[in-house]
Amino acid sequence: MKTIILSGSSIALIFVGAAFGQSGSGERTAAKTAVATTGHSGSKPEIAPKTPEGWIVVQDRDYIPVIDGVSRKLESARKAFMMKDPAAAATDVRATAELLSKQTSSTSRGLKENIDVAMKQLNALSTDLDSKKTVGVKRFDAVIATAYRADLATDWLVVDESSWYPYIDEPNRHFRNAHEAFVAKDYDKAAEEIRKGEAFVHLEASRASGDVKQSLDSSAQELEKLSLDMAPNWRVKSIVEMDQSWGRADRALAQSHQVQAKEDWQKKETAKAGYEMKAAALNLEESADWAGREAKTGVSAVVRDTRLMAGKLTAGGEYAVGEVDKGIDDLGHAISGLGQKN
Repeated sequence: MKTIILSGSSIALIFVGAAFGQSGSGERTAAKTAVATTGHSGSKPEIAPKTPEGWIVVQDRDYIPVIDGVSRKLESARKAFMMKDPAAAATDVRATAELLSKQTSSTSRGLKENIDVAMKQLNALSTDLDSKKTVGVKRFDAVIATAYRADLATDWLVVDESSWYPYIDEPNRHFRNAHEAFVAKDYDKAAEEIRKGEAFVHLEASRASGDVKQSLDSSAQELEKLSLDMAPNWRVKSIVEMDQSWGRADRALAQSHQVQAKEDWQKKETAKAGYEMKAAALNLEESADWAGREAKTGVSAVVRDTRLMAGKLTAGGEYAVGEVDKGIDDLGHAISGLGQKN
């Protein structure tokens, strides 16, 4: 028996070869089994789903989910500002700048410049608030938006699965809410839910790159236009048009998670790959659901198999060597195939 331990990971590849003969028969059989295991016994607790702690609404149209340190400080600052407490608002604005300053050490030059711009605006804003200088809502919101974008472009590039995975169903939850509000002819509510779903598409786009990022950005722009068309004069042609938009957004999300899963698996980051596969399977199923029963049936086997494999990766189970690569590739083919139909 030979055991090969891959450096930089806890995965052990075990190849077992057995050969034995039967007395007097001259017959020999060989059995070979390839198994990979994460090296952990028992199952790990699943990362629990979450919803945002709140929402920051900037200029009545842009929605920022409160899910991390920067967004919490921004929410607190805006609440204090709207309650005409400039001293408290200034304190939270300065605290936001301090949080952003900690993100500059390992960022690219371009991202660092964005953080520097945001910090300068935040510090200038806090100074004006402390001096009781008149600050308009438009300026306050513009600074908040700049700080949030800077945080999004840096912090979400390095977050682990415990940060993003709890929110994987949030985009589609808001898409479903928008669908229901539209049917009920509550167009303002539908527009609000669309913008909340769009916010989570932006979050995933901040982790992506290349063609995948382009697809997510395009989907976010489509959702923004859809929300603007919703009110006040409702220019959306039909519920079918909306459902197709949800489907395209879910497919772009699925593609992003599938690509991330492939990268994580190649880096031997087993659990991360598993969570990305789970997220991709969910988004693929949701995209197909918006496309109709036939599409959902067509991807059901891949969704099932992906979830089974992902569960093994996240919980420390065993799987055949090469099975993960095939599963990730099959997932990618299913996502591409669904895109040709939508």
